[in-house]
Amino acid sequence: MVDQEGRRMHREIGRAWVRPALLMSLVVFHGFIVGSNILAFFVVPFLEPWYVSVPICSLVLLLTFSKVIDCPLTRLENHIRQSLGMKRIGGFAGHYLIKPWRKLWQSQKVS
Repeated sequence: MVDQEGRRMHREIGRAWVRPALLMSLVVFHGFIVGSNILAFFVVPFLEPWYVSVPICSLVLLLTFSKVIDCPLTRLENHIRQSLGMKRIGGFAGHYLIKPWRKLWQSQKVS
């Protein structure tokens, strides 16, 4: 019985790194997707005719700024964050881009 308990504990300790690594890789992948969308918004109008670039840019804007459409990557990140005991985030851009920029700007303004 003790041997089985020891194996179970060893298995749990061995897997302790999986969820944080999964969260980190998801954040990197999500950042890549967001960066690609921003790049596409500015590059596609010069590479494609207007009747192709307008719908693509409209879709990028809709997905980026919509309060109705819920990003599946953010949902997955929130699920992983909750399983790790971390707070949920409202959105990728707000949490990883806007909030740190505001903190940096506030700290430089005070100094």
